[in-house]
Amino acid sequence: MLPRDLKPEDFAGYPPEARKLVTSFLPTLRKLPLSFASGLLREVIEFDFKFPVERKARERELDNLSSLSDVQLQEWFQGFAEIRLSSQLEEFEWAKAPAQFVERLSAHLWSTHQIDAFRAASNRYADRLHAVLPPELPSVPRLGITVVGQGVTSYDDALFRKLRPHGA
Repeated sequence: MLPRDLKPEDFAGYPPEARKLVTSFLPTLRKLPLSFASGLLREVIEFDFKFPVERKARERELDNLSSLSDVQLQEWFQGFAEIRLSSQLEEFEWAKAPAQFVERLSAHLWSTHQIDAFRAASNRYADRLHAVLPPELPSVPRLGITVVGQGVTSYDDALFRKLRPHGA
């Protein structure tokens, strides 16, 4: 499946917030090269479990991508579009399992000697993204403290569960 063929039902297995995010940016995702879109979805599928600052960074990135014209998208992703993929990769249900796809993509890039081209395209993308969206500094200083009980052999509750709403 190619990005242009993506449908909302392809994300049925995503956690709720990630599914909502992906479906809201679906028109943009359909315009991206497969070699890039798969890595982006690998990050987005974990959206529900990210820290608030990481969530905001991903939302800002998607907002930026959706604001680009078709000509700008082509310019930004030319290097990724030039990556040749095998038919097995193109037929893989990558939207449902982006992490597994990225592993296969990595092996393909190495075996076809395209890893340097992919790395160069990734660096160009990162440079452009950082130029448009510089990282935001945290507005509040943070302090992290962990207490581990002596003699505890196992702990079954969700660690830091009560701190999650506060950004932990």
